[in-house]
Amino acid sequence: MNLKESPTSATAETAAPIVSVRDACCTLGGRKVLDNVSLDVMRGQVVVLIGPSGAGKTTLLRSLNHLERVDSGTILIDGLPIGHRDVTGAKLVGTTELARRRSEIGFVFQHFNLFPHMTAAENVWNGPVRVLGTPKDEARRNALALLDRVGLADKAESRPSQLSGGQQQRVAIARALAMRPKVMLFDEPTSALDVEMVGEVLTVMRELARDHMTMIAVTHEMRFAREVADRIVVMDAGRIIEDAPPEQLFGNPQHERTKTFLSTIA
Repeated sequence: MNLKESPTSATAETAAPIVSVRDACCTLGGRKVLDNVSLDVMRGQVVVLIGPSGAGKTTLLRSLNHLERVDSGTILIDGLPIGHRDVTGAKLVGTTELARRRSEIGFVFQHFNLFPHMTAAENVWNGPVRVLGTPKDEARRNALALLDRVGLADKAESRPSQLSGGQQQRVAIARALAMRPKVMLFDEPTSALDVEMVGEVLTVMRELARDHMTMIAVTHEMRFAREVADRIVVMDAGRIIEDAPPEQLFGNPQHERTKTFLSTIA
């Protein structure tokens, strides 16, 4: 059963997508890793990307905040192109503008990428101070509130080396949330964790879903996908081959490659 309640905002039929990808193509190392990908994500939706290794899931995710540049096609976040001055893609934005645009898109990586010399709280408040110009006192208060939200109020002064993998990943989520993003991206956020630590990270993600945070996640946690996702998007060979609600996709997949993939992870 999906854990989310329907939001009371405008319906999907009348609202503009918060994320809009049109005909995105990307070639890396001579291989086409995105092949005319189009995807809309509405505000407040949770979309889970699944598919075999090399399908293009992570590349699609990274292209959404311009960590990977698409060769052609358009990517709009809340109506604005990411990394470019306009939808033609003819001119890149400057470093400062790109940092500002990226601040609206939270990204949680497989590996936590915390600053080892900073405490948990410092890792969380550093971005808002440096990128958004938030006053330090305000940023620190917000950081402590976010650490409390992810269950780590007692670890505010701990350095990453003093934290478990699950705790570090929760700090990374708090750090992304500190930028007040419009969209949260998760790239296999539990893949680097020991089994007993996976649940604590998924619990935080479930709570974000209940709060109607727009989320796009690459994950192999199928139980999480069943419970939390509004849509499951299946990728294979750089293309989207199926896009459906979890009950439909898991109960009656339409594409043979989807059936084959699900049988390998059952």
